[in-house]
Amino acid sequence: MPPAMPNRRTFLASSAAALAALPAAAGAAPQPIDPDHPGRLAQGLVLSGGGARGAYQAGLVDYLRLSKQIPDGKPLAPYGIVAGTSIGALNGYFVATGQYELLRDLWYTIADQNVIRLKPRYAKAADPDSGVGTRFAAAMRAVLSLRNNDTGVIDGEHVREWLGRFIDPTRPVVMPFIFTVTNLTTQSPEFFYLVNTALTASERQNAVTAIRITVGPNAVLREATPDLLIDALQASAAIPVAFDPVQLPAASGGGTNAYVDGGVTANTPVGPARAAATRIDVVLLDPPFQKTDYHNALEVGFGTFGAMQRRILVADLRAAYLETLGKRAIESVNTLQARALAASLYDSAIFQIQPMDELPVGVIGFDDRDNIYKTFKLGFEDARRGFVPYNYGSE
Repeated sequence: MPPAMPNRRTFLASSAAALAALPAAAGAAPQPIDPDHPGRLAQGLVLSGGGARGAYQAGLVDYLRLSKQIPDGKPLAPYGIVAGTSIGALNGYFVATGQYELLRDLWYTIADQNVIRLKPRYAKAADPDSGVGTRFAAAMRAVLSLRNNDTGVIDGEHVREWLGRFIDPTRPVVMPFIFTVTNLTTQSPEFFYLVNTALTASERQNAVTAIRITVGPNAVLREATPDLLIDALQASAAIPVAFDPVQLPAASGGGTNAYVDGGVTANTPVGPARAAATRIDVVLLDPPFQKTDYHNALEVGFGTFGAMQRRILVADLRAAYLETLGKRAIESVNTLQARALAASLYDSAIFQIQPMDELPVGVIGFDDRDNIYKTFKLGFEDARRGFVPYNYGSE
């Protein structure tokens, strides 16, 4: 049997000892505000998708806030905006609302909460205590249902109920928050946002206008109102085939659309974040090079989806990097036409942090207590070495 998870007091003591022994996370100073885009913030945090491996992000956030002694309810300095997708959206919500203790406790106890479970009619397929015939019949039922009239095998209603226990849709954010979903009906990305409700009407409008600029004029941008927030966060993490699509009111009105994992179109929302901030710190959940073994069809499906997400991320990071190089090269020409073209581009310093090896916990390992704890600790430990400049061509 795996070793028991250390108790909360032991974990907090080890965290405090690590902070006392080592310096705060390193990193270059934030870049100056871009004169071509004066509404941009200095620094943004971007959290990618990756299922239960999101424990790594939570560990990193825990280090960052403890190293700067940031209490609950205060922004995670030096960041002025947080963006995320899938599990990164869920972690990002707790960062944006300043609920650092709750984020840590959530990951500390998640293995005992049976978050991911098959729909009741498929449960026997994975039950080792069921007979071979029973398990085979349940597996065949799943195959036939997915072919004919079912759209997922995992119990999404149970996931939503779990989210509802931790998310207060009326709680205000302490920094702007953007997360992505994929509108499966229209086959396009959509962006949800939260800004502080304590702002005046004009300040709120200015914030929304700035976010609108970050996602572009043609993208769908929606406020994550209290009636939408939980469902939208669930949709952001609803991996196709594993979960049923989440039905949300269509942005254009007139009925509902089906929504799935934001990672289908933007696993790490680099674009909106770099348009919002002159420096972005990206937290990745894949090592530079990885070799993964698969043991069943569900793991193969998640692995395939993860490979697709990774390639989208690589393309987004390269595009951001090359646009920055292009802007700087054009500015060096110093003609009126060149300056006009350069003004339409973004200069973004991109930094990243990622595990050096494959994380101990799998994408759907939410019940893997020991490896979730190890993954959290790896994020906490890696945060000490800090973010490093994005290295083009190292993917």
